[in-house]
Amino acid sequence: MIKNHLLAVSGAALTLIISFGLNAQSTGTWVAEGPGPNTDGQVEGIQDGEVIGSINSVATHPTDPDTVYIGATNGGVWRTENALDAMPDWTRLTDTQAGNSIGSLEFDPLDATHSTLVAGIGRFSSIGRRGGERVGILRTIDQGLTWSLINGNGQLLGCNIKGIAARGEVLVVAVDNSDAGSALCGRGIFRSSDGGASWALITNGIPAGTAFDLVGDPLDNDRLFTNIVAGAGSGIFRSDDQGASWTRVSDAAVETAITDDTNNLEMAMGLNNNIFAVITNSGVATDVFASQDGGASWTRMDTPAINGLGSNPGGQGSIHLSIAVDRTDANIVYLGGDRQDFPNIIGANDFSGRLFRGDLSQPAGSQWVHLTHDSTLGPAGGGTANDSAPHADSRDMALTVDNVLIEVDDGGVYRRSSPLNDSGDWFSMNGNIMTTEFHAVSFDGLNGIIIGGTQDTGTPEQQIPFDPVWDSVATADGGVTLADDSSTPGNAIRYSSNQFLGSFRRRTFDNNNALVSQAFPARTPLNDDPPISAQFYTPLKLNSINPVRIIFGGANGVYESLDQGDTVSQIGPGIAVNQVGRQPIAYGAAGNEELLYVGSGDNVFTRLTADPAPLLMSATYPGSGSGRQVADIVIPPDQPNSAFVIDSQRVYQTTDNGTTWSELTNNLGDFDFINLRAMVFVTSPLENILVVGSDRGVYAAFAAEGFSNWIRVIDGLPNAPVYDLEYDADTGVLLAGLLGRGAWTLTPASPIIDIFFAGGFEATL
Repeated sequence: MIKNHLLAVSGAALTLIISFGLNAQSTGTWVAEGPGPNTDGQVEGIQDGEVIGSINSVATHPTDPDTVYIGATNGGVWRTENALDAMPDWTRLTDTQAGNSIGSLEFDPLDATHSTLVAGIGRFSSIGRRGGERVGILRTIDQGLTWSLINGNGQLLGCNIKGIAARGEVLVVAVDNSDAGSALCGRGIFRSSDGGASWALITNGIPAGTAFDLVGDPLDNDRLFTNIVAGAGSGIFRSDDQGASWTRVSDAAVETAITDDTNNLEMAMGLNNNIFAVITNSGVATDVFASQDGGASWTRMDTPAINGLGSNPGGQGSIHLSIAVDRTDANIVYLGGDRQDFPNIIGANDFSGRLFRGDLSQPAGSQWVHLTHDSTLGPAGGGTANDSAPHADSRDMALTVDNVLIEVDDGGVYRRSSPLNDSGDWFSMNGNIMTTEFHAVSFDGLNGIIIGGTQDTGTPEQQIPFDPVWDSVATADGGVTLADDSSTPGNAIRYSSNQFLGSFRRRTFDNNNALVSQAFPARTPLNDDPPISAQFYTPLKLNSINPVRIIFGGANGVYESLDQGDTVSQIGPGIAVNQVGRQPIAYGAAGNEELLYVGSGDNVFTRLTADPAPLLMSATYPGSGSGRQVADIVIPPDQPNSAFVIDSQRVYQTTDNGTTWSELTNNLGDFDFINLRAMVFVTSPLENILVVGSDRGVYAAFAAEGFSNWIRVIDGLPNAPVYDLEYDADTGVLLAGLLGRGAWTLTPASPIIDIFFAGGFEATL
C-alpha cells in the first residue's frame, strides 16, 4: 500500500513527504554517511589502516597538545580537544561557510587566549585543483564556534591563498595562483591593516610574482618570511613590520636554485631564529637550505633520498610537500614528500608516506634519515618501532607544544611519536573526520550499501548500512562505481576499479551483503574494434532498463557492453565522454533500452536505436559552442522522448529526442551555486522532481511547474562541491557524493523522502 502525504507551508519553506510504506519515520535532514574513517587504506603499520581524505593544513595549539585544528582540502575546518587519544573526536566548524577549500590555517599569536584563527581559502585538490569558490579568508575569535568572511568587499575573490598570518587588525596572505584559470586576484603578498576591510598588493621591497608560502617568527610577532618566484627577482624575503615592507635575505645559492621551473617553495621557522626552506622544480624537491640567524646567512643541506630517489618520486611536489622545525633542537627539520617507491631499502611495501628527518649538524652526505618504516634498514637512526608509515602525499606538518609531530596528507591526519629517534611510530588521528573527496557514488538498494570512487583513498564501501566506518575495496585513486540491484533477483552487483579502469571488478552480493562472487571483466573488443583507451576516471553507466548493459566512456570513443563488461563494441569512435566529476551518459528508458545520450566537450550526442545506428551530434543543442562542458544527462525513466542536460551554468530539456531544446535555468541563476556538477531525476507517485547538485548545495524543480521554478534543498548538507547524485526509487534514498565531505543521504533510515526547501517558495498541490 502506498500513502502520499503533502504538507503545504506558507512563506519560505515547503516540506514534501513521499511515503512508500506504513509506520515509516524520517529525519527530514541530510545525514552524513561517511566514511569516518575508512579502513584498510594505503598506510603501513597503522591500526585498522585508517584513511579519510585529503587534509591540507594543520594548526597546533600553542599551549595545549590535545587541541589541534585541521583545514581539509575541500572539507572545511575541524577541531579536536583530545588529539592524543586513540580515536580523537573532531567537531566540524565551517560546513555552512561560503568556502570550505582550505589552503592555510594559523593562530593569531596576539590573542593570548588562543581563540583566534584565520583560514585562507584556496584550491589544492589533487583532482586538478578542483574545489569550492575562493572567497577570501575565514576568521574566528571564539575557537571556531563562529566565523566571519573577510575579502575586502571582493578584493580577495579568486585568490589562491597558500599562506596566511594574522596580527590583530593586520592580515597578510601569500597568493600563488599558479593554477590555470585563477588569475582574478593576481599573485604575491596582499596585506590589510584594517581587519580585512581593504587590501593592497605589497610592492615595498618585494617584486611581483608567485608567493608559495608565508611563515611567522614564533618569538617575534612583527617578523614574517615569504618567498617570491619572479625571474631575476626571486628569493626569500623577510619583513620586520608585519608585512608592510620586505627585504630579500636569500643568498646567491638560494636564488640560483629558484628557476622558471620552480612550482613550490615551502618554509618553516623554529624557536631559535632558525628557518629552513625546500625548493621544488618541476614537482621534485631539488634543494634544501637552512639559516640559523634569521636569514642573514644560508647553508645548503643534502637533499633527502631513498634508493637514489628524492622526496618526490611521483613528481607531485607542487602540492605534496611539507616541512616543520623541531621545537627542542634547532638543527632538526622534518620534510614530507609524495610517496614511496617500493620495494626499497627501508622496507616499504606500498605507496605510503615518504617523510624524513634532517640534521643540519651532521656532515654533508649523512644529514637525512627516513622517518617511516623499518628501523633496522637504511641509514642508522631512521625508521620506526613497528615499521609504520602514514598515507602518501604530505601537505603540511606541525609540532605540538610537547614535540609530537602532526602530519596531514591525502589520507588524513597522523601523528608521529618520538620524532627525534627511531623509537616512535605513526598513529592515525582521523577519528570521526569525514573529508573524503568523492567524484562518484553508487547505492546498492538491496543491501542499503553505498560505494564510491575517490581521490587517493581508493574505493570505500559501507559494510553495514548507516555505519560511518567503511572499508576499502581497493586503494590508490578509485574509479567510477556502479550498483545493479535488479538484474539478478536476490543479488546485487557492484562495479569498481582503480584509475584508468585498473582492476575493473564485478562483485556479486546476496541480500545479506555477503560476497557471492568476484570477476574481473576483460572488456574484450568485438568486431576487430580497438581496445578501450581508459581515461583517468573513465565514465560508466548502466542501462536503466536492462542493467547487464554498460556504457564505457573511453578516451578513444564510446563503448557498449551487452554482457556486464565481458565484451565491448565501439559504438562512437572518437567521441570522448567528459570525465573527472562529470559522467554525462544517459542510457535506456521505458520502451527503448537502446536510447543513449552522451556529452563530449560542449556537445551532446544521441542514439535512438540499436548499434550500428550511429551516435549523432545534436545540431540544435543550445550549449554547443559555449565552451562549457556537458556535466550530466538524465532521461526520465518513463519518458523516452525526453532528456535533461546540464553544463556548469545552464539546464536544458528536450522532449523530442534532441531535435529541439528549451532552457530551464530560469531563477536557478539567482542562487549562488557557482558551478553545476550533477543531476538526477526523482520519481514518485506524487510528483516528479529534477534535482541538480552544485559547488554550493542541491536544487530542485517540479514537473508540475514545468521544471521552471528552482528551490534549494536545505537542512544539513555542507557547503562543499556535490560531484555526484544518485536516486534509488525502490527505497526513496537520494544520495550525494561531495568532493571533500564524503557521502550524504536524504532520509536514509526509512523509505521516505522528506525534503525541506527554502527560497521564497509556496505551493499547494
